[in-house]
Amino acid sequence: MDFYTRQVDARRQTRWLVIAFIIAIVLVVGALDFLLFTLLGFGAERREALAPLAYAQRHPGAAFFCTVLVLGVIGVSSLFKSIQLREGGGVVARALGGVRIGRDTQDLKRKRLHNVVEEMAIASGVALPEIYVLEHETGINAFAAGHTPANAAIAVTQGALDTLSRDELQGVIAHEFSHVLNGDMRLNVQLMGWLFGLFVVALIGRTLLRYAPRGRRGGGWLLAAAFGVMVLGYLGLFFGRLLQAAVSRQRERLADASGVQFTRNPEGLKGALVKIAAVAQGSRIVEADAEQAAHMLFAPGLSRFFATHPPLSERIRALDPHFDLKQLPRAAAQALATVPAFDAEALEPARVAQGEAETATAGLDWPERAATSGAAEYKRGAASAEPARETEAQAPKTGAITMVSVAASVAVTPQTISSQVGAVDTLHIEQAKALRLALPPEFRDFVESSGRARTLVLALLVSRQPSVRERQLAMLQKNLPVTDFGAARDAIPCAERLSPMLRLPALLQVFPALRRLPITQRQSLARLAENLIRADAHIDVFEFCLARLLGTLLRDELEARAPHGNVSLAEASDDIQVLFAVMATSGANDEREARMAYEAGMQSVLPMSRPAYQALDDWPRRLSQSLLRLEKLHPFAKKAVIEGLVKTIAHDDLLNVAEAELLRTICATLHCPLPPLLPSDLT
Repeated sequence: MDFYTRQVDARRQTRWLVIAFIIAIVLVVGALDFLLFTLLGFGAERREALAPLAYAQRHPGAAFFCTVLVLGVIGVSSLFKSIQLREGGGVVARALGGVRIGRDTQDLKRKRLHNVVEEMAIASGVALPEIYVLEHETGINAFAAGHTPANAAIAVTQGALDTLSRDELQGVIAHEFSHVLNGDMRLNVQLMGWLFGLFVVALIGRTLLRYAPRGRRGGGWLLAAAFGVMVLGYLGLFFGRLLQAAVSRQRERLADASGVQFTRNPEGLKGALVKIAAVAQGSRIVEADAEQAAHMLFAPGLSRFFATHPPLSERIRALDPHFDLKQLPRAAAQALATVPAFDAEALEPARVAQGEAETATAGLDWPERAATSGAAEYKRGAASAEPARETEAQAPKTGAITMVSVAASVAVTPQTISSQVGAVDTLHIEQAKALRLALPPEFRDFVESSGRARTLVLALLVSRQPSVRERQLAMLQKNLPVTDFGAARDAIPCAERLSPMLRLPALLQVFPALRRLPITQRQSLARLAENLIRADAHIDVFEFCLARLLGTLLRDELEARAPHGNVSLAEASDDIQVLFAVMATSGANDEREARMAYEAGMQSVLPMSRPAYQALDDWPRRLSQSLLRLEKLHPFAKKAVIEGLVKTIAHDDLLNVAEAELLRTICATLHCPLPPLLPSDLT
């Protein structure tokens, strides 16, 4: 099952859950109406009690009010919880006692966790999620929460940090990232919001039962009503959680399989499950609010009549069919006796010493090695760290888009790239580790402070051309406080030392810090970034990519919209034309070559009837508008578009820096994250 099929499957499950939830609400409302009408019917007439239906017929106004009241309580409660959860996965993590950790943590176990999550985020092509530790939980567990990757959080228990080795921890994190990429995380958070309304009904009944007057005239009826409301509320909640558990078990099986696919190391994930069976606490969560998040945990967090996860033995056998379940107690005891040792990576800073750069960045040979001569030049601040933009500024043009012809181009195989959307494997993780190590040492100073993260984003957009830089600095000085302006100016050398293929990953790494800015400041940052880009008459591909990616992340984080729609390829043909025209031109040396590349890709997307190639004026504005509309494509339509884009790129059998950045940005905007491209994909 590929990424696109998983997205369609998640959407299908969401629709069925919505239908089931509506049915549950109708049944609960109907039962509560029956109870209320029965009680009201006894006091409505002096001579005889009225049956519930008779009472509703004689008193339609009261019946309508009761129904609306019950619906209002459920609907408003669910809406309140859903809005609260839109603030991101950090809300769930903090509710369970989570403490956020950053790159600057001095605790070695937490540093290792941060490195593992950071590598998985880079390898997945998504923004780095917030990272939390449940300090008071001694069981082995973890979860991912959030509506989108842009507002996601990963939480791990202290027990997992204390007990698991690095490989085992990586297996657990890979499992959780599969929830992020497969759409499970969004589904889980939606379930929390929906079920909260039914929980509130039970809570109201329980509160009334506690404080209802006893021994007074009419008190018995009030007690009966309170008890009935509580029972019906819990009954609705019971069936909701039954449905929740059934969905959770299926998605957990898929996440285990995806986690193994990500790491190519089933022993890591199996080892974590075996250790859960070994420790006395198992995977138990003691926090009182754990019940609401039970379905999103890595392993069962509490005992429930209907299990939210497959049995440990079943999950272990799925990972290792030859495992003898009779030996599980012995294997668990042996696993627990193995104290996880910190390897050298856990103690290393997130950088590369100059003498080790060639080894650490093995696999980064394309195309930035040709442009920057490896990560050692990041340390020296070489002037060649951004050759693609220098080349673009001097290249010939077709229409209004810059033509790029860089020596740092490599052969590309389209079949391998298009299939990697939403997929990660060991090579991507190793590549991500090299990218993390290749980031300049001073980069870590920008990832914890929201203000410094903002200055780095702005510094990335400052031109190297003196006249343009002067205008941009004047603009920053006008729009920023004195201290922030000084910080932005000081961040420029760090931004210039970033290799072309490190710039977009760097933005994804600092985004959690940007997310902590007030909404008004985030919106102001997006506007200021747009103004910096337009400080000269030329907008290069990188400037467009950074602004588009920043805008997408901010919008996803604030709006938490559905990542896909139902628009077909034919309905979006005009926007697809714009997309392919820009991609064809970004890698071509002349208009004839661009036209041929355009046709090569469009033929596979719209084979019967397709718009003709047109050189675009004001391509950044038109492409931005088209991408906003293309976000609503059906997942399988997005698959066809991405495969077509790769064919456009591969028309000349070469991939350059501009094409790589543009492709990854388009995939991110379409909510189809693409991992960093590997040398093996390009030969």
